[in-house]
Amino acid sequence: MTRPKMIRREKSPLGVTITCTGCPHWKAFALSMGEAHASAGGHEARVHPGDYRARNAAAMFAARHAVRARNV
Repeated sequence: MTRPKMIRREKSPLGVTITCTGCPHWKAFALSMGEAHASAGGHEARVHPGDYRARNAAAMFAARHAVRARNV
């Protein structure tokens, strides 16, 4: 059985909306995916300290884009 995703990021032309399925009252907005991952990871660390999905996703996103920046 898989656990449901807690943090969702929805990208639009204006930015990224971040929501948490575990906290229906919490929402955030970021201008880039990097900022969205950082915001989601911060929320997860403060409110859901036993979960690591958003923080792991943020680390993978940062690593993937750091490699891409070096290869340009």
